[in-house]
Amino acid sequence: MKKFAIRLIWGFCFFGFYTTAVAQVNVDSIFQVANTYAKQHLYVDAIRTANLALKTDPKRGDILVFIANVYSWQDKNDSALIFLQKAKGMNYQHADLYESWMNVLLRSHQYQSLLLMSDEAEKQGYPNREDLLHKRLIAYSDLKEYTKGIQLAAQPENRSYIKDPSLNGMITDLFIKRNTNILSAYYTLDWFDHFTPQHLASLDYSTKLGENTLVVHSNFAHRFGLNDLQLESDFYLHVSKKQYMYFNYGYGFNASLFSRNRIGYEYYISFNHGFEVSLGGRYMQYPISKLFIVTAHAGKYVGKSWFSLRPFYVIKKGMKSLSFIGDYKLYGENQFDYWSVEVGFGNSPDDIYATSQTNGFNQLNAYKIELAKNILINRISEFHIGLGYTREEYSINQFRNRYTLEAGYKIHLK
Repeated sequence: MKKFAIRLIWGFCFFGFYTTAVAQVNVDSIFQVANTYAKQHLYVDAIRTANLALKTDPKRGDILVFIANVYSWQDKNDSALIFLQKAKGMNYQHADLYESWMNVLLRSHQYQSLLLMSDEAEKQGYPNREDLLHKRLIAYSDLKEYTKGIQLAAQPENRSYIKDPSLNGMITDLFIKRNTNILSAYYTLDWFDHFTPQHLASLDYSTKLGENTLVVHSNFAHRFGLNDLQLESDFYLHVSKKQYMYFNYGYGFNASLFSRNRIGYEYYISFNHGFEVSLGGRYMQYPISKLFIVTAHAGKYVGKSWFSLRPFYVIKKGMKSLSFIGDYKLYGENQFDYWSVEVGFGNSPDDIYATSQTNGFNQLNAYKIELAKNILINRISEFHIGLGYTREEYSINQFRNRYTLEAGYKIHLK
């Protein structure tokens, strides 16, 4: 009798173990099907199948995390957070829980909550410190807490990750967004085959006023044996996320090389897929003439490339003219590292390098090309250099070669 009882107990144990093992294999098989559906973007089928597996074994936290991710991939982040909370309530605190939770908060732009979850993940031993740094930098950037992000990146335990190009670019972006006071210096030299060289120098200061930008220029020109100084200001008024207005006013002290008064206005609108257009005008008052310019521009980002075209239609008493400028930029790791090629046809008084009050200036022919390189030297300064060539008509049917060298330096200050 005793032996029979022992055999019976062993039989029940074996049956229980066998049943559990079979059930576990069955759950894993169903879960695998759910994963396959998710990889095929069949999200409804993936969630339905995962819930079927979960009914068989309600204690599977990994399945709850999976369902949360599938909801988040459909931009249903509120539902995703419910399932993540359920997994946490079951004391499921594996790395995939925190990774998924931070990703959901990132997709739903809940940056303050993302920082709190990053802290909790770190306390629970989340192993991917580079991922934590990446998520925190994004949060600090969008919360406009740029200094905190910079200080975080400077901590000794995070310095080894800065070598990653993506993280390095994010840190540079934090410096640029924080340091919104920009001091710039530019110099342009134009020389000719048989004419006296011409010079242009400028010193600029730019600052942010809330969402708006103010730029002040001081421009000095030496041409035709004359000197002139112009003070100029640009104001970029933020209208909405995809719209802004440009205002300009300049005053030439001698009004010999610059206009006495210069006024500009332009309205910019951005669309989806990196497309931007604008329409505006310029007014220039010289001692012996006045003119009005209608201008516009259309630009488009394609990957890391930027294409734009800008026409100038000059309206002047007794004459009209049309000129064009086309621009191409190829960007590197950030917005300040790029190559640019500019081509142009015609002369526009809007061009500060060659503006003149001579009556027929804007009607003369000119064919221009310029190659330039902009380099971000470090996180707070950049350098610009360009070489240009123009075949220009300086008098009717009289042409000359113009060679241009330009250089500039910017420093981004707090």
